[in-house]
Amino acid sequence: MENNSLKTLSNFLLVFVAGFADTATFTAGNEVFSAHVTGNFVVFGYKLMNNPQLADFKILLTFPVFVLAVYLTGVLNNKLKDERKLYLLMSLILLIASALAYFNYADDNQMSIFNFSVVLIIVFAMGIQNAVNKLYDKSTFGPTTVMTGNVTKATLDFCNAYLSGDKAEEKKVSFKRVLVLISGFLIGCTLGALLAGKYGLSVLIVPAVLVFLYYSFVFPKHQEA
Repeated sequence: MENNSLKTLSNFLLVFVAGFADTATFTAGNEVFSAHVTGNFVVFGYKLMNNPQLADFKILLTFPVFVLAVYLTGVLNNKLKDERKLYLLMSLILLIASALAYFNYADDNQMSIFNFSVVLIIVFAMGIQNAVNKLYDKSTFGPTTVMTGNVTKATLDFCNAYLSGDKAEEKKVSFKRVLVLISGFLIGCTLGALLAGKYGLSVLIVPAVLVFLYYSFVFPKHQEA
C-alpha cells in the first residue's frame, strides 16, 4: 500500500475507535461519553432535571480522568517522542478495560461502581488518543474524536470545491479526506452501539485489537516508506 492509502487507513481506524468507544460507553456504561467527554456536561445537566441521584454526580469524574490522561501522555511523549508507542499504550489500556468487563459480564448493572471504573479506564484511553491527535496533528486529516468541526469543514470544503470554485481541486481533496473521518466515526458509532448493547463493554476488545495490529505491523512500514 502506498503512503496515502496507509494514512487514510490509519485515519479511518482512529475515528472508528473513537466512535465505537464513545457509543459503547454511552450504551453500556450508563450514558457516559468516553471520547467526547465534554458531552458528559450535557448529560449531567439533563440528569439534574430528572430526579437527580447522588450517583449522577460521578459522571463529572470523567473530566479529571481525561485531563490526567492528556497530561500524562504529554509527559510520556517528552521522553518517548514516538506516536506509535503512545497508540500501542492506548490499545493496551482498552484491552485491560475489555478484559475487566468480560470477567464481570454476569453483572450487567450499569450503575455499579465496577462498571463505572471500567468506563473511566476507557475514558483514560480516549484521553490518550485525543492528546496524540494534538501532538501529531500532521498524521491525521483532522480531529479523530470529535466530529462537529469536521462536519463544519466538510461543508465549507464542499461549498468551495463544487459551488464557488475557489481552490476547487485543493478543496475537493480536503473534502474527501474529511469524509473519511466522518464515515469512519459513523460506522464506529453504529457497531459500538449494536455490539455493546448485546455484549457490554467487553466489546472494546474490537478497537483495541485493531489499533494494536495496525500500530504493531502496518504503521512501522508506513514510517519506513
